Amino acid sequence: MNASSPPLLSPLQRRKRSAILDGAKTVFLSLGFGLATMDDVASAAGVGKQTVYRHFGSKEALFVGLVISMCAQVGLGLASAQGEQSDDSPEVELRELGWLLAQNLIAPDNLMLYRAIVAEAVRLPELGQVFYENGAKVVRAFAAKILRKRFDESTAAMRAATFVQLVLGDAYLELTIGYSVPDVEARFALQIDEAVAAALR
Repeated sequence: MNASSPPLLSPLQRRKRSAILDGAKTVFLSLGFGLATMDDVASAAGVGKQTVYRHFGSKEALFVGLVISMCAQVGLGLASAQGEQSDDSPEVELRELGWLLAQNLIAPDNLMLYRAIVAEAVRLPELGQVFYENGAKVVRAFAAKILRKRFDESTAAMRAATFVQLVLGDAYLELTIGYSVPDVEARFALQIDEAVAAALR
């Protein structure tokens, strides 16, 4: 189930692949993996079904490709922001990373993607691995890079994992299960304060 982008695509092929991923995002996030069909994706993308199959050999491979693509978008945003903040103190950088992480992961599309991953992870074990490698692991690496300004590598890695979990906290869990979270920004502000304090303690 290889969903990675082929290295030698023409500009037209890249545009079609991008359109397919956009269509897949619309279809999978609205219908869920189980109800979505490749015909639905082809229609949403404005391409033929065989074109979808040429780029992604199966519905499972397409879903994995969507997960990789959406994780990459979040990662690029975090990387760009971290580059801008690289001369600041670890506390300032961690706080900025915490807010960016929270804002990205509670965006409606990303919440829906996470729910879809959890729903299918047992049947498609590769999904969990792909999400971890392209999502959680990447975010922890950003946090660890900041923490290495103050701690050794192993300590930074351990504290980075804790930092990410504390940033998300109960508020993220409640949002992912559809529970209404009043004063969500204030909740995340408290969680981020706790996460920064714990990481640098």
